[in-house]
Amino acid sequence: MRTSCRRGPAGRTVALGAALALLLAGCGGHPAVTSTAPTAAATAPAAAELAADLDDLSEEVPGELGVVLLDPEGGEVVSRNAARPFTSASLYKLFVAHAVLDGVDRGAIALSDVTPGLGLTVEQALDAMISWSDNAAGAALGGWLSWEEVESFAHGHGFAATTFDPGTGSADVVAMTTTPADVAAFLDRLRRGELLTGSSTALLLRLLEDQQLDYALSEGFSPDVGFAHKTGLLEDVSHDAGLVELGGREHVLAVLTDGWSGYEDSRPWFEDAGREFDAYVHADASAAPFAPPPARAAP
Repeated sequence: MRTSCRRGPAGRTVALGAALALLLAGCGGHPAVTSTAPTAAATAPAAAELAADLDDLSEEVPGELGVVLLDPEGGEVVSRNAARPFTSASLYKLFVAHAVLDGVDRGAIALSDVTPGLGLTVEQALDAMISWSDNAAGAALGGWLSWEEVESFAHGHGFAATTFDPGTGSADVVAMTTTPADVAAFLDRLRRGELLTGSSTALLLRLLEDQQLDYALSEGFSPDVGFAHKTGLLEDVSHDAGLVELGGREHVLAVLTDGWSGYEDSRPWFEDAGREFDAYVHADASAAPFAPPPARAAP
């Protein structure tokens, strides 16, 4: 059932206003969750209610809404416009991080190397790019590898709808695209340790857990819900995607939207959407035996 009450943003040690200003200034793995899955019959009513709520929420998005929600085993809970391309905004940084860390895993790049044109080590640049969504770090890392190489690498790992062409488009909307399906698949394979070594997987998950830009879905989540995620924001585009954890059960969630007329316009919508996903993961956790949160591989 849709809810309409709103609450203020959760407190963080870093002011959200400063974090948003930073965002807009520029431009072996972890083991499977061990909890016993609830039966489909137990979660079906909650999934049906969430699907109905998403129908209502989609009417409030000026452009299109794309959603993929996967359960802890990787099964689809809900999906909407999963294959529809969206301007990726800062979600492109997930795929850049994958390419960079693959280079680290192969020994071609060291985390202590200095990123050309940036003055930060590779590890510092990854932290700035993922946890703070720093555009200069994203541009430096992607340009260092070459955008053509990043795109080829993404396609080679099955993310065929994700494209990189920063030389075209406008100053506000660069021609980089992805889909809810690609983003959800990336996160699902990342948590399973299928993309990178254990140490690189742990590093990228830690950076997602340390996300400083919590202006979107996080504002609708309860304090007991963990969310390791990456946001993406342009004037007309707003996304949030990550791993939602409650009671030892971890879901993959990708929410992509467009058509907004300003940077702040999507924020109330994402709070409402967060509340609906929060209600679902609580229903799911209530239907399953408790398990400790999923362990992360040591760096």
